[in-house]
Amino acid sequence: MTAITAVPIPRIHRAVRNAAVIVAVAALACSVLTGTVAAAGPPRLSAGSMPAHAMLHHRAVSPMLVAFARRIAAVRSASGSAHVRALPASGASLCVGNGAGCLQTIQAALDAAHDGDTIHVGPGTFAGGLTIAKSVRLVGSGARSTLIRGGETVVTIGTFGATVEPTVLISGVTITGGISRSSPLSAAWTGEEGVIALGGGVEIPSNADFSGGATVTIADSVIRGNRVAPARTVPSGGAACPDGPCPFALAGGGGIDNWGTLTLANTTVADNKVGTASGLSALASDADAGGIMSWQGSLILEDSTVSGNQAGATAPNGRFAEAGGIFALGGSLTMTHSAVIDNRASLEASLPDSVDLAAIGGGMHIGGGVSTAAISGTTISRNTLSMTNTVGYGNAFSGGIHSDIETELHGDVIADNHVISTSLVDSASVAFGDSGAGELLSGTMTDTRFSGNSVTVRSSGVFAGAIAGAVVFRGTLRNVVITDNHIVVSAPIGGVFAAGGGLVEDWGGVSLIDSSVSRNSAEASGLGGRALGGGIFDAAIENGPPGGPLSLTGSRVERNVASGGPGIDVQGGGIFTDNVVTLKDSAIAKNAPDQCVGC
Repeated sequence: MTAITAVPIPRIHRAVRNAAVIVAVAALACSVLTGTVAAAGPPRLSAGSMPAHAMLHHRAVSPMLVAFARRIAAVRSASGSAHVRALPASGASLCVGNGAGCLQTIQAALDAAHDGDTIHVGPGTFAGGLTIAKSVRLVGSGARSTLIRGGETVVTIGTFGATVEPTVLISGVTITGGISRSSPLSAAWTGEEGVIALGGGVEIPSNADFSGGATVTIADSVIRGNRVAPARTVPSGGAACPDGPCPFALAGGGGIDNWGTLTLANTTVADNKVGTASGLSALASDADAGGIMSWQGSLILEDSTVSGNQAGATAPNGRFAEAGGIFALGGSLTMTHSAVIDNRASLEASLPDSVDLAAIGGGMHIGGGVSTAAISGTTISRNTLSMTNTVGYGNAFSGGIHSDIETELHGDVIADNHVISTSLVDSASVAFGDSGAGELLSGTMTDTRFSGNSVTVRSSGVFAGAIAGAVVFRGTLRNVVITDNHIVVSAPIGGVFAAGGGLVEDWGGVSLIDSSVSRNSAEASGLGGRALGGGIFDAAIENGPPGGPLSLTGSRVERNVASGGPGIDVQGGGIFTDNVVTLKDSAIAKNAPDQCVGC
């Protein structure tokens, strides 16, 4: 086999670190197979062998979403300031249902209402396709009793392009059965209806200057079983596929598409689907946010659940699948005492290495445009991210949560999330994956548990690589438990690399205080390669992150395992590092095959 010195690298991922790691370890694994370099020592790669595009800061969302963000900024700077109309403290009361004097449809009541009015909706099933353009309260008889069903989007709140948007409270209803095949953005931004499909259950469109939208609170409600898929495609402006420009079509926000200020209180967003997962079409190149897509403004979840939502893109068009549950692209995100569980993002591609592809965030994705993100008392669990490619590379990152900004976590549980990346083609195919729990750019974590997360990477070709069974992170971990997370990498006819069964250190260093890293594992099998750092991986990659320093205070690294089949270099059962490690009242013990390489 000829040693690989330049592996095609996906140009989507947010951190240079991961691109550099994959290139370096792929080259190293293949050179180990051919005997051209020694297996000992941390993986390194000369700058000359690094693909030029691996030197760039990689995008974390599709190029079309990046283009949309630029267009929003341009419109916002050129326009006046749109605003929101407040909800008056009191007004008249209207009713919908069978009672005396009640209107028969919700839309009739909305048309008759004035700002400040309250519309009481009785038990029963009522027609969707509603538009709420006034500042009102819509109060159902309980989510089990009052159902609003059907229409294209079931409930639209506000008006696309308006200079004044309403303030609306919705409570005690179920919103279901929406089927969205387009959105107001589609014709405005692509010149065609049906290319950008958004908001199956609830649509909160942008105002005139893209500075926000309606202010909405949804309480004690359920948004379930809505679907979104595009009806047609247009040629992508910058992506080239084998037969010409790649087709572009976007499906997003299966449950809710939000451009305004949204608060969910004691509300469930469940079983909504976008893209191929919807069963409506297989046209989507980009499938984002099976549950909630929030472009700007604040998104607040209190005592709420986002579960069982799906975002799926498949061949021939599929290139991006992101955020099975929640995708926040801008504004701010606050989550308290909530749950993101059993969501899935899946990309089944059939495109070569020359095309940008990525699956990111099985549970949720916090984009680089978000100003602040704080998550407390929340469970992120049993989410799955998968990518399969029958022609080129596999590329999947973050099973539970993916964050491109500094994120504060307190009292959270991130457990049993999974990343699966598979490249099925023989010869030069490669597969990458990382972060079973998730990538968290930086921040502070306290009283948080990462357990039972996994990354599984398989390649039928020359290379498979994975890092971080649980988390990639830089910052401070205080009273954090990282346990029973696992990496499994296999390439029966190629090279392999597995690193950091529990934790991989990002730029700038990590401090563990009163924390534990235990019973994690990194396992690799192939013709040759490396398995490093069953518990923690903290080593420099040339032209990548320097890692370190690593500080442990009152902490433990115990019972972690690095393992590999014949021909695999295995080191650092507890820790693998080439940076400074500082220990204070801490223990590194009972790891296999050794405790720490580089300490």
